[in-house]
Amino acid sequence: MSKIRNHFGQRGSNVFRIEALSDGVFAISVTLLIMSLEVPKTYQELKNIMWQFLPFSITVSVIFLIWWQQNNFFRSYGLADSKIKLLNLLLLVVVLFYVFPLKFLFSILFYAITGLGNQNLHEGETVYSISQQDFPGLIVFFSVGYFLVWLIFFMLYGHIGRKNKHLKLSNLEKIILQSDKRDALFQMSVGLLASFAASLNWIMICQIIFLTIPMWLIINWLFTRKLKSKLKM
Repeated sequence: MSKIRNHFGQRGSNVFRIEALSDGVFAISVTLLIMSLEVPKTYQELKNIMWQFLPFSITVSVIFLIWWQQNNFFRSYGLADSKIKLLNLLLLVVVLFYVFPLKFLFSILFYAITGLGNQNLHEGETVYSISQQDFPGLIVFFSVGYFLVWLIFFMLYGHIGRKNKHLKLSNLEKIILQSDKRDALFQMSVGLLASFAASLNWIMICQIIFLTIPMWLIINWLFTRKLKSKLKM
């Protein structure tokens, strides 16, 4: 991704106020996650917190990836008109709203995989419990959020496409923009299909849908590289 971004002109050399606000919101999101971890008073409480390290790390990583995608957008195109500000605001709302549900989901998955889901880690209190009947609803909730995030990015890239003449994008930059749009569209489809499958209680289908993401990233990267190679000929 970094090599691709090096082909862009220096449009985003200045940091917009909306970016500063976004950085603050992302920082607050991580701070809220940290504050949700209570200071241990006993060794048992310390062990309980250590079990939350992996779900916590995954949640922070997801937040960082969204920030990284947004940062690349502003650095690449250097545009912050009213529509971009509105879409960015919607992105921040989604991120803030989904911070704790994300941690809850990853905690549930972690305890299910490790077999700790039914153990009493707090001396009688069950940590992050959910019934099998409610689990599809959690997947729907997560998938809708995933869809919304990528819908916003898709709209941002679409807006840049309509500003092509103003930005004077090179042919190479247009190829990369189209690659980003394809990726956002595919990720939107993943969220939409997964939410539909989960609503029908097809959990295995949901897993297969999300497992297509790595394969798609490779396919899209190869296709984009092929278009770039043709452009250089």
